[in-house]
Amino acid sequence: MSDLFPDSTCKLVEDACPSIAFRIRSEVLGQPGSSEKMVELHAQILQDPIVLDVLNWRQADGWLGWDFHGTKGIEAGIRILCEKGVQHNHPVLADALNALEKYTERLDRGIVKVGRLVDEMGLGGPLLIRATVFAYAGIEDKTFVQEQIEKALVAFAFVSPQNSIADIAEEYRGKLVFKPSVQWPSIYHLRLLAFTRRWRTEKNRMLIAKAVRRLIELSPLPDIYIRNKSQLIAPASFCMHNFNLEMDQMDDAHWMMWFHRMECLARLGIVSLVPELQAQVSTMKAMLDVKGFFIKKLTHPYFSKWGAYSGLMLEPDWRTQKNRVYDLTFRSKLILHYAENEVA
Repeated sequence: MSDLFPDSTCKLVEDACPSIAFRIRSEVLGQPGSSEKMVELHAQILQDPIVLDVLNWRQADGWLGWDFHGTKGIEAGIRILCEKGVQHNHPVLADALNALEKYTERLDRGIVKVGRLVDEMGLGGPLLIRATVFAYAGIEDKTFVQEQIEKALVAFAFVSPQNSIADIAEEYRGKLVFKPSVQWPSIYHLRLLAFTRRWRTEKNRMLIAKAVRRLIELSPLPDIYIRNKSQLIAPASFCMHNFNLEMDQMDDAHWMMWFHRMECLARLGIVSLVPELQAQVSTMKAMLDVKGFFIKKLTHPYFSKWGAYSGLMLEPDWRTQKNRVYDLTFRSKLILHYAENEVA
């Protein structure tokens, strides 16, 4: 595969789909969105079939779809548009964000009715999810986003003193549930901090690094539910069970979750502070072909199925080896870029 291509970054810029080309130019190479080429690429992104589909979810008041949290709702829609490279000032995306800020009574759509209670418990409910959606679009100056960032820091700070699963969970009807007053980071706590910057002080960076080291020590974490009286609620623990997998033993599902998780961890700017993360990034870097391509064949459906949690495939399909390699190489490039260019 490598013999067919020159330098991989150049190849992604020149030959990958518009979303990958746009995001490599923007995030890795630092090119402004106002340049002629970037404007051209953005216009092409708006013609992507998945983007067109999401844009057609728009309701008269700006809401996307009907759900808040779900496969076809405003959370998933905004995440897809941002991943594809649609800029937050695009009218449909801007209107969706305005609607999400305005219609707070809709935050229960597609989510358990006790979602607000989960927020109050510090375990991540609809208020946290809403803040994370704004973070995807690069917006963090809203008061409700800053409030959730503070709560996310509290959740990560809670992790470090815990020495075992027994410190945070107890058995209830044959399942593990969080003990009262436990606060624990979900995928949304991780994503919110990964896509925001105002919280970044050296003190907070060390706090997060210390928490991640403890999550590594506690890995693999079992399924732990949230208990509300006799009701058990599954937390948003996608990708949050095992921070310390043996990479040479990972199957396709583990790789799918690893790419999701490691991109967020790299964006946090803590890789250099956590030896296990350094080792994982080094292993991934070594796996890149001599020309810089990630050629391991991975086929888990959650690479291509877009929703609130899943979806990483920006190319139109993986029916060709080239498209799969471009997508996985792009994700690898992002991880390396953020891991090697840490900014506190």
